[in-house]
Amino acid sequence: MKIGLIQMQVESGEKERNIRHAFSLLEEAAREGCRLLVLPELWTVGYDFRRIREQATRPGDSLMEGLASFARWHEVTLAAGTLPLVNEGALYNTGVVFSPSGRLQAHYSKRHLFYGYLEAELMRPGKRAMQTDIGGIASGMAICYELYFPDLFRAMAKKGTTLVIVPASWPLMHVSRWEVLARARAIENGMYICAVNMAGAYHGVRLGGHSLLADPEGNVLTEAGADEEILYGEYDEEKYKDLGKQMAVIRSVRDGQSGEE
Repeated sequence: MKIGLIQMQVESGEKERNIRHAFSLLEEAAREGCRLLVLPELWTVGYDFRRIREQATRPGDSLMEGLASFARWHEVTLAAGTLPLVNEGALYNTGVVFSPSGRLQAHYSKRHLFYGYLEAELMRPGKRAMQTDIGGIASGMAICYELYFPDLFRAMAKKGTTLVIVPASWPLMHVSRWEVLARARAIENGMYICAVNMAGAYHGVRLGGHSLLADPEGNVLTEAGADEEILYGEYDEEKYKDLGKQMAVIRSVRDGQSGEE
C-alpha cells in the first residue's frame, strides 16, 4: 500500500490559509497513486491556542464535509491528521479518518495531553483507542507526545494492529528523540509506524519535520528533511506476514504473553 505523508508548513492561527494549502498538497499527493494520505497534528491552526475555540472544527462543518468529499472524489483513505474538535461542548485534539467512500470511518482523541503548554489546560483527553481497517490493514493512531507511552502501542499490537499513524507537531530541538521513539515502538511491537510531523515554526519554536515510515524491524524506509515535503512510502503486506516467524518478541505480543491491556 502506497502512503503519502504530508509534512506541511503551518502558519500559526491562519486557519483558512492552512486549509487551502493542505488541500493543494493533498491534490498533489493523490496524483501519485497513494491509497492512504496522512496530515500532521493540528494542521489547521498549528499550536496556536489564542483563538482555539473560535477556530475549532465541529462535526459536520464545511471542513469535515470538504475532507469527506476529497476522500470520495479521489477514492483514497484520508487520515486528516488531528483537528481541534468541539464535541458536546468540550474541546479535543482529535484525529479523523475518512474512507474512500467519504465516510467518517474512525476517529481518535489524544489521551495523553502535553503538560507545560495550553493543550492540557484547554483540551479534554480522549478515553478510547482506535482500530480500523485501511486497505485490509489493521490500523491505529497515536498523537505526537504519545510516542513516549509504550503501553499505548503494546495494547494496539495485542489487538492485531500492524500500522500506527502518528500525526505530530514535534519541535526541532527534540527531533533526535522523535526517530528513536518511533523506531522503538516499531521494533518492540512488530508494527509499521507512519509518523507525520509539521514543518515551519510557531512563537519562535522551530518544528522538526523529519516525517518517517518505519517498518516492523525498525528500519526507516523513508524520511523527510526539516522543510515542507510530501514523502512517499510503502507498507509491505508480504514482509509483515513472515515477521512473526522470525522474531520471538512479536510472537509474544501476538500470543498475549507481555504488556498490559
